[in-house]
Amino acid sequence: MKKVIEDFSIAISIRYYLKNGDSNKISRMRVWPTGNGAGTLRQGITLPAALLLLMNTLLSAQADLIFRNGPIYTLEAPGQRVEALATKGERILFTGPWEDARAFIGDSTRIIDLQGKPLLPGFTDSHVHPISGGLALLGCDLTGIEHPDSILAFLKNYAEAHPEKEWVRADNFWLATFPNGNPKKEWLDAIIPGRPAYVTSADGHSAWVNSKALELAGITSETPDPPNGMIERDEHTNEPTGTLREEAMALAGKLIPPYTHEELVAGLRKGLEVASSLGITNLVEASAGENYVNAYLELAEAEELPAHVNISIRGDISKGVEGARQVLALNEKYRARIPDTSAQKPDLTFNQVKFFMDGVVEGKTAAMLSHYHGDTHSGILNANPDTAIAAITALDQAGMQIHVHAIGDRGIRTTLDAFEQARKQNGSRDSRHHIAHLHVIHPDDIPRFRALDVIANFQALWATLEDSYMTDLNYPYLGEERVEWQYPIGTVARSGGRLAFGSDWDVSTMDPFDAIQVAVTRRGPDSTVREPWTPQHLVDVQTAVEGYTKGGAFLTFREYEIGTLASGKLADLIILDRDIFHCPTFEVYQTKVVMTLFRGKVVYGPVD
Repeated sequence: MKKVIEDFSIAISIRYYLKNGDSNKISRMRVWPTGNGAGTLRQGITLPAALLLLMNTLLSAQADLIFRNGPIYTLEAPGQRVEALATKGERILFTGPWEDARAFIGDSTRIIDLQGKPLLPGFTDSHVHPISGGLALLGCDLTGIEHPDSILAFLKNYAEAHPEKEWVRADNFWLATFPNGNPKKEWLDAIIPGRPAYVTSADGHSAWVNSKALELAGITSETPDPPNGMIERDEHTNEPTGTLREEAMALAGKLIPPYTHEELVAGLRKGLEVASSLGITNLVEASAGENYVNAYLELAEAEELPAHVNISIRGDISKGVEGARQVLALNEKYRARIPDTSAQKPDLTFNQVKFFMDGVVEGKTAAMLSHYHGDTHSGILNANPDTAIAAITALDQAGMQIHVHAIGDRGIRTTLDAFEQARKQNGSRDSRHHIAHLHVIHPDDIPRFRALDVIANFQALWATLEDSYMTDLNYPYLGEERVEWQYPIGTVARSGGRLAFGSDWDVSTMDPFDAIQVAVTRRGPDSTVREPWTPQHLVDVQTAVEGYTKGGAFLTFREYEIGTLASGKLADLIILDRDIFHCPTFEVYQTKVVMTLFRGKVVYGPVD
């Protein structure tokens, strides 16, 4: 019997259903055996047999690793700590007192002295772009360069160093560096005159191009704005200035030679390496087409993923039901290639769709309920409400999890309305739909997250006035009243809404400790002077950490396996250099990951 659960796959389900008082489900549960029985399914295990099986295994096992001599935060309950944690293979064997843990010491057991350092569950990044972030790091990455002259010098040096490139492509320029977030083509012409140049903004919603790129794309004063896009123009001549917003980016972007499969895989490896270094063991790829999916599949098939990856297949909400059909066809195609696994849930999943409901405030493309301050328009809604409802209802009926980018209060309300209509038509189910970003939520819509069981997927790092995007662009564009509605993390939580946190890297840093500090202070990560901005939306450290652990595990349907530390769960663990629950609040952002383990194996930090 012990061989049936040598990897403790069954322990998660037993423990969960016992905890929640549903013993009937144990008799219906599936068991993924290992060893000679691998790949088969067993059903009909009764509660007494399951308990005996679990006890037999746990009591006879010898640990591979035992961690002790540091605070081990299980997150099973606020503040809960244990003295020791033991692992066997890819799973947690034991949590509890050190004296009891000694029973699991065998000849090959390694005892890890934490030396006072804390151990926590691995973190989940619920909205991240590992491939594009990795590609940026391997290419021309403008992250952190915030002066126009410095940006131009960096681009000039890169272009001169790469004369072989047909297009000069760069990423992550800081939009707020330029007046009104509108850099000019002439500045690029002066440093890259003979080749087309295409530079994306850090938020991914604007592109800066030179005259050669505009010429090749056929963009002139007569070119109309594409649907859901905007060509910035000179107010006197109507000539394009060199800044393209949203879908207008594709007018030039589609001409750039695509990355090769090998380049995408290299970018993915780099992005996942960054994730491991920051304690990320579970993530949501926020928007993937077929080329990205193939890169993930290559690593999954080679068993080289250092994290659970939950892919959101990019869809087009403006296409309504037809767009939904396209997503479902891709989903079936991808799922057929998921590698077989004896784990309870494969490390690579495809059951999410990603829709963009609107744009961003700094580009005045986020859909607002009223006009931008001092302007005559209210942004771009990528689908009319009826079309959005049709697409979301069709995918909800098909059992898909829906992940929506919504920034403006109208974009968010339209998304919530669509979820509400889908629920009315299809009935309530455990869908775990989520809305990412949530920049400006109208107060009337905050209670709807709990009422509709929609997860609030926040990027907490952005909730600060120290960011020049906020001070130079967002704040003046919104006006006084709506400024108070930005990133209402604590207000959503206190209204009963469920939270999950993500980084949106490479829009901003993937570092979760920067984001946690902002969430609990409403100030920049290294700010200790200014009063908290919109303090009504603050959360405590426990809530912020749970957004990166329990919240992310729930969002990805992995709460039976990860998110807390308990016997039978996966040994996705991180060791930190300081105790973020008890260190000074303004030192949280300085936290570094010492070691990251994924499925019981070290993927970052010292192996010995």
